[in-house]
Amino acid sequence: MHVLLVDDDTHFRRSLAIGLETNGCRVYEANSGMEALEFLQSNQNAKNPISRILIDARMPGLDGFWLADQISAKYPSIRVIILSAHTYPSDLKGYKVLTKSIGIPSLIEVLEQHSTSIPKD
Repeated sequence: MHVLLVDDDTHFRRSLAIGLETNGCRVYEANSGMEALEFLQSNQNAKNPISRILIDARMPGLDGFWLADQISAKYPSIRVIILSAHTYPSDLKGYKVLTKSIGIPSLIEVLEQHSTSIPKD
């Protein structure tokens, strides 16, 4: 599974990437919403395209939910999951929302089960 991890917290992003890679994921990292959009644009015709994106809900510049909306509209085959240090409903704006305290085994399970994006109203 190819995962793009978007988070402005370098330490958290690297720690999560290492945990996912240890469990067989190929992880790409972006430290901002703009960097993520640029990466997706350059990756869209790749042999192994991104299938999942984990996005921090609150980042400087582009809001995580706004970024999720942009990605879902342009790349509907990519499954978007929101990560947050704050409490949100588990399904907000049609996205799966997880707390950043989620353990790697639980996150892997969600990534594997999250085979389609949740339809938006």
